[in-house]
Amino acid sequence: MDSTKRKILDLSGDLVGSLPGRCSRCCYWESATAGEPGACHIGEGKADWVTRCLEQGISPGKLLQIDGVTYAYIQHAPARQVPRLMNMLYPRPSEDALYISCIYVDPELRGRGLGKLLIASVVRSQYRGKMRGLETHGISSARPGPPGPTGFFEACGFRIVSKHLEAPLMRMDFKALAPLQEGVQSLLERLPLPSLARHPVPGSEAR
Repeated sequence: MDSTKRKILDLSGDLVGSLPGRCSRCCYWESATAGEPGACHIGEGKADWVTRCLEQGISPGKLLQIDGVTYAYIQHAPARQVPRLMNMLYPRPSEDALYISCIYVDPELRGRGLGKLLIASVVRSQYRGKMRGLETHGISSARPGPPGPTGFFEACGFRIVSKHLEAPLMRMDFKALAPLQEGVQSLLERLPLPSLARHPVPGSEAR
C-alpha cells in the first residue's frame, strides 16, 4: 500500500471548484437552455444546482480524490432535478431511480476500476433509501460524451430497459445486487494505481 491519501466525498457547493476538467463550469444537465459547457445563465450554474439539490435533501454526486486532487467524479439526481432531460428525445428515466448524468475518470486512470468504484459508492449510500435503482443513457463509443459509454455501464451491471439507436435507457436495480462484502474505502485503498505526478486534464469518458 502506498502513502497516497485516497477518499470518496459527497459533492457539496464547496467542492464544485475542485471538480476535474470542465466539470466545474458545465451546466449542460442543470439547465434546459444551456448550450456548450460554460454557457450558463445566471442562477443556473453548477454550484447553484448543487445548492438547490442539497436544500431538498438530495446528494447530487461524488468525487474521488487522491492527495486532495479530484481524478474521478459522478453526478446523479432524480430525473425531475435534471432539466436537460425535458428537452431530449431519449427514453424518459423512471421516477424511482437516480439518474446518472455524468461520470468522468481522468484519462491516466481509466481502465483501473475507479468508475465502477464510484458507482458502488453511490449504491452503498442509496441502497436503503427511497430510490430503487440507478438509471442512465448509454452512449455509443463512436460518439463519446456524457453520461458515458454503453459498454462501461453494462460492465457495471446495468441492463438496457428501453432501446434507442443513439442512447438506450439503462438501469441497475438495487434489490438485484448482492451487498458489498467489503467497504468502498477499503477497496479504494487496495486499488493498484500508478504514481501521479500531475493534475487531471479535461476529458469526457469514463472507464
